[in-house]
Amino acid sequence: MKRLQLEDLSKQLGYSKTLISMVLNGKGNQYGISKKTQSAVLDAVSQLDYTPNKFAKALRTGKSYFVGLIVADISNPFYSTIAKNIEHVLFDRGYNLMVCSTEENEEKEKRLVEMMLNQQGVDGVIVATTFKDSSFYDQPRFAKTPLVFIDRLLPLFNTNYVVIDNYGGSLEVVTYLIKKGSKKIACLSITPSYLSTIEDRVNGYKDALLKNKLKQDDSLIKLIRFENINEDVDNALKELLTSHPDLDAVYALNNHIATALLKTIRKKEFEKHSDRLRIASFDDIELFNIIDKKVVSVSQPIEEIGKNASLLMLDIIDGKQLNKSNVVLATKVIER
Repeated sequence: MKRLQLEDLSKQLGYSKTLISMVLNGKGNQYGISKKTQSAVLDAVSQLDYTPNKFAKALRTGKSYFVGLIVADISNPFYSTIAKNIEHVLFDRGYNLMVCSTEENEEKEKRLVEMMLNQQGVDGVIVATTFKDSSFYDQPRFAKTPLVFIDRLLPLFNTNYVVIDNYGGSLEVVTYLIKKGSKKIACLSITPSYLSTIEDRVNGYKDALLKNKLKQDDSLIKLIRFENINEDVDNALKELLTSHPDLDAVYALNNHIATALLKTIRKKEFEKHSDRLRIASFDDIELFNIIDKKVVSVSQPIEEIGKNASLLMLDIIDGKQLNKSNVVLATKVIER
């Protein structure tokens, strides 16, 4: 079926193409077009199969019916599942979702936010930020922009957020390892290490050792580069086994590190250590259910993160959420 063009619209409405174009571009008042005529054009455009009908709707409502989602890495099952759940909620309310990845790059996050707000005209942005502080978002120009932060917090920044209890989940899973008999537990962290999620997980790890009267040793904490996970995990495990031959457990702070670790311990040079090393992961993914190596994991309520974030965003857009909302969801240790 042929899509309606501006010329067809002009014939059906009895108005000139120039007048219709002025109305659709928000210049009706400027050129003295009556409110009645503007309303007639916009109502017709929204009902007919005309290409700019979403624009006409936006002019009438002041909304684009698009929400932006910015995450570190959309290929990560954690973020892709969150995106899927956000999309479901938004779609049911007539909204569309635009998703982009920062790859843990602050400059790219800046550009994506600017693009979404200034070029794409989204109604709000849900973001898992990679920034160290709030200086970018705490600008007057963002004061009225609907923003919801997920997964990560910015220090000393009063904003809307939906996160999980990273500290509590980390404390619980490391305590589980200790109760199972582990006494020398390494921690594989990831860059950027200043992120609230990583800091909370490392602190949970340290406090679990302290509460169970095990020595804290910073040489057991290895920093894995986000852009070089596989190689860094290989090297980290080599160093750990050399300097700590009694190592009996390794705790990975996210699923990408855990997946790389599982690949590493299958290599011939690590086979003799595989059986005695307990593996823990902050994140629970389907892979852990189908492999032979048992992985104890921290399960995050991913569906609830997506649902809460999208509903909060919609309330902010509709003016129903006037005060800042802070949601912290509990985690669960999955034993295997």
